[in-house]
Amino acid sequence: MVVSSLAIASCGSDASSPSSTVDVPSTVAGVGSLPPLGLRPLGLADTPNTFPSGEPVPVRDETVGDVATGPRLLMIGDSILATVSRRYSNLACQELTPLGWQVSVEAEVGRAVEFGLRVLSEKMDETWHAAVVFLGTNYWRDQDQYEADLVKILDRLEPRPTVLLSVSEWGVGQREVNEVIADQVLTRDNVWFLDWKSISETPGVLSSDRIHPSDEGNELLVSLLAEVLGRAPGDEKGSCLPSEFVDDMRLPDGQEGPGAPSENATETGGDSASSTTSAPVTSTRPGATTTLP
Repeated sequence: MVVSSLAIASCGSDASSPSSTVDVPSTVAGVGSLPPLGLRPLGLADTPNTFPSGEPVPVRDETVGDVATGPRLLMIGDSILATVSRRYSNLACQELTPLGWQVSVEAEVGRAVEFGLRVLSEKMDETWHAAVVFLGTNYWRDQDQYEADLVKILDRLEPRPTVLLSVSEWGVGQREVNEVIADQVLTRDNVWFLDWKSISETPGVLSSDRIHPSDEGNELLVSLLAEVLGRAPGDEKGSCLPSEFVDDMRLPDGQEGPGAPSENATETGGDSASSTTSAPVTSTRPGATTTLP
């Protein structure tokens, strides 16, 4: 297998400092060959690293675990992160708890950026040491409002190290989302950047709807998150924390979505999934993301 050496990208580092690298396979089973520059915004060591605006993508040596003050990790997102939650595939807990992270995935189908504010309004009274934010696949074409909401989310998470993901550009609007995300990466020293937009352009990473990851794409997503997060600090055992936001039935516009398996897993994984609608109980992926006409 051919392996490309990649540096983990984030904000706030000295551009002249050397970048550490992680090994990411350029050939992934079930996905195919990653293009030579397909992961460039992650910080490919021997190539230029720039956003579409021409600004360089900051690169730093540390993983999130190197600077976090504890192991509790809050992951906020829509159906893409819901897919890797314990009520579906459980990939997030399977991959991250062996690294010592205590993982809570708060993600629901069809949610836009304001969902992150709802999560934080209910969860920030708990102790969290790091975060992952993946919101923008669902976007109502108001860039100013998206920016205002994302700024509020990131402000509330500061100074915790936070992984911020770009979104696949399946529509023109998602380019506007990624412009806002790039601005936040460039102006915050606690933000790590994972460029899902570029990663998702690799054949086989996305499913046939060109929005949601394939099964192999989900595995790649969580594997790359594990690389960026690294080992959690301390010697505490990792665990899969219960999720409070598990409503995959009611979409923001009032449409009915697919039923979600019940949250009934143990800390070590393995759902006892049941469905409240006709959705198969063996499903590992929630329904399609809501789109505007």
